[in-house]
Amino acid sequence: MDLDAEVREIQQKHKIIGRFNELKKILIAYHSRKNILLEGEIGTSKTTLARAFSAYKDKNFIRVDGSEDVLSHVLTGYFDPPHVLEKGYVEEAFIYGPLSTSMKSGEVLFINELNRLPESTQNVLLSALDEGFLDIPKLFQIHSEKGFIVITTLNPRSHIGTSSLGEALKDRFVWLSLDYQSEEEETEIIIQKLDDFLKSTEVDQDLDLNIVDKIGIISAKITRITRKHPNLRRGASIRAGIDIATLMLTNYLNNPQQIEQDAFWYDAGEMAFSTKIELEESSDTTLKNVIHDCIRSVLKDFQ
Repeated sequence: MDLDAEVREIQQKHKIIGRFNELKKILIAYHSRKNILLEGEIGTSKTTLARAFSAYKDKNFIRVDGSEDVLSHVLTGYFDPPHVLEKGYVEEAFIYGPLSTSMKSGEVLFINELNRLPESTQNVLLSALDEGFLDIPKLFQIHSEKGFIVITTLNPRSHIGTSSLGEALKDRFVWLSLDYQSEEEETEIIIQKLDDFLKSTEVDQDLDLNIVDKIGIISAKITRITRKHPNLRRGASIRAGIDIATLMLTNYLNNPQQIEQDAFWYDAGEMAFSTKIELEESSDTTLKNVIHDCIRSVLKDFQ
């Protein structure tokens, strides 16, 4: 078993920049038959890593987004009333849910924001995680096939609409923390996304690749500054950097002269960041002012 080689293959096949140690830990957990709890801020590639791992292992990626609407029967499955009336409590009358489906087929069950599930739904996972079985009343007991794994995520700052995770449930996961990546890696990610965007766009002009790099560098710096701004309780994820960079590149393709104009950086910044950052409650300024402040502090070094 060459885990380093597996990680490099995942990175190459799925265009993952960095995250070598995190991918290796996911592989170690999988080969150890452990379920994984990924904890990290929004935009720290939790879903990306889980999906890449799933594809590499040639497994279906069965996703559940945590919410109060995901009740126990939604996760496990339920009997279809008309079929029950016609045939009784038989397998043909049972509608498999994400948990029962992934257990039966040995797939990856990905639960995004586990703590958003109601506590009663969380408890359904216990026997599946611990002993690899799930009781379907009036039918049978499902035993998990080899390779079944549950990967869940947790956002440490998400408290609204969440339930606390019980000790019994947490005890059945191994934990992996994901922080923001380095500036170099985040810049590379943004530039990669710009390259992908260009490949999907018909560009009928000679493109200065230095401009693409410059947009990527500036966008990454602005994004990272928001995470340290004193007036923000939550800074921006890499998604904001990708958004402002793509808006700037689109504008450049339409009018190359505007790339040197600060005004559009401010416009693009408002569009990209306003939904991705949060002001401190005690702040006496506005999101617009904070965004402009972050952009201004970066652009002064590129004049």
